[in-house]
Parts: sequence; C-alpha cells; structure tokens
Amino acid sequence: MTTVAKPQVKQTVQVSEGVRIGIGLALSALSGVLLLLAFPPYGVWPLMWVGSIPLVLAQYRLMPRRWSSLAVSVTDIVFLGPLLWRVFGPEAPWFLTYLGVIIAVINFFARKERVFHERTGYRWFVLQCALDGAGFEMIRSFIPFLGTIGFLANTQASQPWLIQPISIFSIYGLSLIIMLFNFALAEGALVLFDRKWRWDDTVPVESRGSKRWLAGVGAALAVWIGISLIILSGAPEDAPTVRVAALQPNFPIPAQFDEDTQEMRVQVLAEQVRAAAQQGARVIFTPEMGLGFDPQVEYTAELKALAAETNAYLFLSYAFWLGDDYHNEAVLLTPAGDFLEIYGKNHPAGEPRIVSAGNYPVYDTSVGRLATIICMDTNFTDSSRILTRKGAQLIAAPTFDSTPGIAEQMWTHAVMRTVENRVAMVKTGHSYGSAIIDPYGRVVDMVVTTGGERLMLIDDVPLGSGNTLLVKVGDWLGWLSLAGLVFFWVFMEVEKRRHKQAQEKADAAS
Repeated sequence: MTTVAKPQVKQTVQVSEGVRIGIGLALSALSGVLLLLAFPPYGVWPLMWVGSIPLVLAQYRLMPRRWSSLAVSVTDIVFLGPLLWRVFGPEAPWFLTYLGVIIAVINFFARKERVFHERTGYRWFVLQCALDGAGFEMIRSFIPFLGTIGFLANTQASQPWLIQPISIFSIYGLSLIIMLFNFALAEGALVLFDRKWRWDDTVPVESRGSKRWLAGVGAALAVWIGISLIILSGAPEDAPTVRVAALQPNFPIPAQFDEDTQEMRVQVLAEQVRAAAQQGARVIFTPEMGLGFDPQVEYTAELKALAAETNAYLFLSYAFWLGDDYHNEAVLLTPAGDFLEIYGKNHPAGEPRIVSAGNYPVYDTSVGRLATIICMDTNFTDSSRILTRKGAQLIAAPTFDSTPGIAEQMWTHAVMRTVENRVAMVKTGHSYGSAIIDPYGRVVDMVVTTGGERLMLIDDVPLGSGNTLLVKVGDWLGWLSLAGLVFFWVFMEVEKRRHKQAQEKADAAS
C-alpha cells in the first residue's frame, strides 16, 4: 500500500514586532552600506547590482506594513548621507536640508508602494520600482547644485566594457538596467523568503511571475553587454590623436578671492606650460578659477608670448567681478596670439549669475575641433551635448574641487559625458584630481589625491567623432522613465480608489 504524503501548509511565524523592526532596520542599513561602497573612493562597483536586495526584504517582509517606508529612509541616510558629506564637506551644511527633503519625498511615496504591490499581486513590482528610481534621478538632474551627483550609473565608470550603450540609451538607461536587475533579484529573494517564513500581514509573491522577470531582465542585461562589447570592439585604432596636458597648480583658494597671488599664479602657469610643451603637449588645460582676472585685459602680453613660445593652444580658466557682473569663464589662446570666443559657465554652483552664460563656442584648430565646459557643467548632460552637436571632438572640463570628495566623483561624470557624446575630455582640477579620458570612456591618465598636489598629466588622446544617437535625441530614456514614474503615481491612486469602491460594494452587499 502506497502512502501519499499530505502537502504541508506554510505556517505563519510568530515574531515580535520589535524584533522584526530591528532586523529590518539592520537590513536597510546594509543596503545603504552596499550602495555607498559601490561609489568612489571605494569603487566596489558590482555591489550596485545587488545593493537594493536587503532593502526590499526589509521593506516588504521584515518591517510591519505601517513602518515599511522607514526602511527606505534608513537606506538613504546611510547611503546618501556619507556620500554627500564627503562631496560637499562640513562647509556646506545645506546638503542636510536636501537630504531631509529627498527622504521625506521618498518616504511619502514608499508608504503607498507596498500596499499597491500587495493589492496587485506584485505584478508591477520590478517595473514600477525601476522606473521610480530612474525617473527620480531625472527629477534630481534638474537641481542646480547636484545634477548627476550620486547617480547609480556613475559607479560603473571604471568599466568601459559595460557602459558603451549609454551612447544610445543615456545614463538613465544604465541606471534603469541596474535597478531592473536589482529588483528582479529582490523579487526572487521574496519568493525564497516566503517559502520559509510567513507573517500574518504579508502577501506572498507568485513564483511564476518572478521567474519571468528574472529571465526577461537577464536577457535584457545580456543584450546590453553584447551591444557594449560590439561598440567597444569597433573603436577605431587609427583615430587622430593630440598630445594634451592637464595642469594642476595646487592653489587651494579660488583666484578671485586670492588677489595677492595673481603674479605667482602666472609664474606657476608659465613654468608648467613650458614643461608640458617640452614633452610635446599641443593643447594645455588649466583648472577653473585658476586666474583672478580677464587675460584679455591683464597679463595679456605675457600670456600671448607664452603661447607663441611653446606653440601650444592654452585653455585659460578664470573668474572675476566687473562691477556687479560676475564672470566665471574659459577662453582659448592660440599659438598665433589670438583669444577666441569665451565660454561662460552654464551651471553655476552657489555662484552669482554668470553674465557670459549661454554661449557655446567650438574652436576649429589645426589639432582638432576643441571646446570647453566648466566644473558643474560636467555634472549635467546638456552642455557637452550642445558642444558635440556643434562639432566638438575634445572638450575641456576645468574644475575647482574644493574637497577631495568632489574630485573622487567628478571623473566619473566626465567618463559618462565622453561615452554619451563620443568625445575626448580633459578634466583639470585645482588640487585634488585631474583626468584624461578618451571618447569611449577609457581613462588614459588620472590622479585623485586626498592631499593637494601640484602636478601635470601629459598624454596622447584620440579625438572623438561625436557620432552617437544620444547626441541627436538627448536623454530620451530619462524622459520616458519620468513619464513612467508619473504614470505609476497616478495608477496607484486609481487602483486605490477602485479597491475602495469594490470594498464598499462588498460591504453593502453583505
């Protein structure tokens, strides 16, 4: 006689609410640590692909429903708090206000998400969470002093084999695929959790749907990597190159606030330019606010003579006041002694309005089509794209890195701009970090230091083609993600009302 085993019914687990909250908070903090470690200076980039899994377990299983949004807040505090503190430092406590606002907004919507996904059987979980993250990054990109700082995709900047499709899908596309992967794995983790434990106030995830999402996202990631490897393998080996130099003079104070050092700054500039030219540099870059005067008005003869002597193109970056007008600009000085059209910083960071902003010159020279942006312009996708559309092949990115933390992050932004636009970029910092990056996001040379250091980076870099879909259409997937974010906000409210009406009808019928 054959005995048939009876199916076991999953029993709910009785655990005190305090214990659940404690474990949930610990998992939320773990997610924050994993996300933080994925960013420079730690640079453990694979952690970004799994960093949200502990948070999801905390938010959707460990934390009681009414406390579930607290998990998101803890993750953001542990992740964004140290990251922004390292970037902006104690001299900019305003970032704590920003952190508080962002946590409040996320917390507000996170309260609704768990209920929504439980009512809809987690049908939209992976897609909604991924669009929520990418769409919110699009919103953050509109904040003047932030731009793309803290974007998830920036953590992958050291992996040129992986990031090439952003030339098609934008930086938001990379963030989206990272989050799709995270939440597909996280949904699978919920399925595994439900097989062992079950709380009275949780709704289980259907394993079949989870497997479909895992398969679909896995296929999408495989296609992404395939596209990236194809693009990178097609990088031309015979592209024209130019020898460039990034001058890092290590003056810790912006020149316009340090008037007594102007002559010394010119002397140091001349010494570094001559040394770079002796090593063959044809285009030489200086950091933001390196001079505190208009070079077409002061020290003009000396600078023209320096360009002629070294036969080099000099990108001069400077800042000064002229009456009530504030200038934070860069200009190209040719070996023939001609000052070309000035560029004014278009994304100021805590600065007065820059009177020369809105101009985007591209310089057609004997060594290639050159252009410049300034500091915070690197954190936004528009300035370099406008210049690329106008034909730029090599873009200067002079910066004033007031903290080592800024230098740690800024090179990743420059990498993203090079791949988006298929242009080379030279990021030149005052004291903490400089980099030379080719049109495929490969770092040719770089230095990032926590202590100020006077140095030069000199190397050959290929000129870019500017031939990408993103140059033509802009951040299309960012806008699509934002539309998806708004759609789900509306959908959650519509579904809530439908559920309420259905419940009222059921109550009336009974």
